[in-house]
Amino acid sequence: MNIISRMLSKASSLIDLLSEYLALAGGAIIVGLMLLISIATISRYFFGYAMAWSTEIGGFSLLLITFLGGPLLAKNNAHVSVDILPSFLGKRGKRNTAFFAFVMSFLVSLLIGWYGIKSTVGAFVENQMIVSILRTPKYILLAIITLGFILMAAGFLKNALKQLNFSKNENTIK
Repeated sequence: MNIISRMLSKASSLIDLLSEYLALAGGAIIVGLMLLISIATISRYFFGYAMAWSTEIGGFSLLLITFLGGPLLAKNNAHVSVDILPSFLGKRGKRNTAFFAFVMSFLVSLLIGWYGIKSTVGAFVENQMIVSILRTPKYILLAIITLGFILMAAGFLKNALKQLNFSKNENTIK
């Protein structure tokens, strides 16, 4: 095994581990969000105190959950997909369609990630804030979205390479 393939293997393992930890963080946010909504509801109806900021935290949490869990879904090929066309194709057609879908998903995720980096840096440099109760810095949310898309791109690329490698190995067996 040469040095490049060892480096790629280590990077792949690191991305997989990071994706799993981010999904775990997303799960913790779900638990925290459930508690926050329960406390806010009890506070409003029993004590007459409305925690207006809890709605904003809830919205941000939903955004976080989506982009923290996305990379793990991409890595495990557990994202939503439509299989109308592949269901009519044979084995080879299904593999080719899957490979094409992974490559296109990789490219789109990478493109969004690239624009996300530019937007995040711009929001940071300009010190942009989200106009709301909490005045959250915009770059924090953009950075999480960007990280999610870049890691999703890595997961889609990994799946595309697996699909390509599977096709090559199957052809050499015959």
